[in-house]
Amino acid sequence: MDILSVEFNTKMLIDGKWVEGSEPQGIEVVNPSNNEPLFKIHPAGLEDMNAAVEAADKAFKNPQWNEMDGIARGRLLFKIADGIRNHAEKFSLIEALETGKTIREARLEVIMTVRHFEYFAGWTSKILGNSIPEPGRFTYTLREPYGVIASIVPWNSTLKLMARSLAASLACGNTTVIKASIIAPATILEFGRIVQEAELPSGVVNIITGPGSTTGAALVAHPKVRKVVFIGGTDAGVQILRQAANNVTPVTLELGGKGPIIVTEDVDIEEAVEGVLSQAFTRKGEVCFAGTRLFLHNKIYDRFMERTVERTKQIKLGWATDEDSDMGPLISKEQLNRVMQYIEDGKKAGANVAAGGKRPSDSRLREGNFLLPTILTEVAPAMRIAREEIFGPVLCVFRYNDVEEAIREANNVVYGLAAYIWSNDIRTAHKIAHRLETGNVFVNTYGYSSEIPFGGYKMSGFGREHGLDAIREYTQLKSICIGLDRYKPKISFGGFIPL
Repeated sequence: MDILSVEFNTKMLIDGKWVEGSEPQGIEVVNPSNNEPLFKIHPAGLEDMNAAVEAADKAFKNPQWNEMDGIARGRLLFKIADGIRNHAEKFSLIEALETGKTIREARLEVIMTVRHFEYFAGWTSKILGNSIPEPGRFTYTLREPYGVIASIVPWNSTLKLMARSLAASLACGNTTVIKASIIAPATILEFGRIVQEAELPSGVVNIITGPGSTTGAALVAHPKVRKVVFIGGTDAGVQILRQAANNVTPVTLELGGKGPIIVTEDVDIEEAVEGVLSQAFTRKGEVCFAGTRLFLHNKIYDRFMERTVERTKQIKLGWATDEDSDMGPLISKEQLNRVMQYIEDGKKAGANVAAGGKRPSDSRLREGNFLLPTILTEVAPAMRIAREEIFGPVLCVFRYNDVEEAIREANNVVYGLAAYIWSNDIRTAHKIAHRLETGNVFVNTYGYSSEIPFGGYKMSGFGREHGLDAIREYTQLKSICIGLDRYKPKISFGGFIPL
């Protein structure tokens, strides 16, 4: 599909109808490859957000949805998956244009999006409770949907992160209001067409967009929202927790990360280097589960770093839509400046730039938000670059002599989302994996799938997406007790024993 032929959908989907946002001040969405405008969008006003929640609440109570059996819901999810697959190239191109991830990365994410819907389509008829043996009573449990789910989606992997929440939510019988990021809303707004093509009942899926500080905050505070799902920065997640507490609204949070990569002395260096590059620089490091702290055993440090730097310098920067680009631009000028400031702070604190650390010299990339993939060595654990989430293509490198030292420093941050191990010693790998304070550990591999529970420890959030655990996240448990014998109270009231 040609770039010039892309038509962006700028309207929101509320109660099955396309709606222009009521905020009069339009916001431009730009192409990070050259910072030129792609389109202008009007964000949702308070009335739009209220209408979306009311539509979702009405749809949840409508027998057309709440009495639909699981197999029928599964068919709808399969129809959504087919619709995305049929328009895969368009979704890939839109996401590359507005987020800056390469077209090849975007295609992989679209494939994963399809897989999310297909995976959870298989769960719809298998959401089961339990029976509990008790003398004289029949007790059983049900898993029931919450109702209206507010799903607040970030700008970095819009379609895929939206899908993993929505697919599980719909599988369990909830209705949803999706708030797309105002920075990159087009892929999710385009997804609204698939919702209509799949013929979901009106109001089951509603899509709005707007700033998190206004639209997002109002959505979280709405009394008819029964659960909030948020993916984003830790500071924003803390604010959402505070807002949700006013209505005692449960929250699932996937927040920041500072992923450690521990490489032991026995590895195949070539394989491990390629793995480290993927973990650190995929999607230009704008990934919460990126590996950003590399711990190398002293015995292999020099050889490993020589090859890592060499391969890093071979990564080709280019426009996100170019087929041969290995890495695209950061999402915005603001994000580029933020990452550059971290690099400068690291240098002032004594870190050494082993690769990158600056903008590329290619004149074609001058107008975009491009940054060379960066490796910083001589990093001390107390430095800001070693402790705070940078959210860019920056890898900090540390030496260690004993694996206990590496584990201790790997855990010595407030985050605990994902960690990576490269080792050919199965005992050592298991030992490290069990000791790491993180929700997800990948040994000699990278990337997660629909089946693998995913979520964080510590300030990386709580709750789990994917797999059976997602079914538990999007349902609430009800216990029902039925007496089988004539009732005999265990205590009497005022001497009178009711029969």
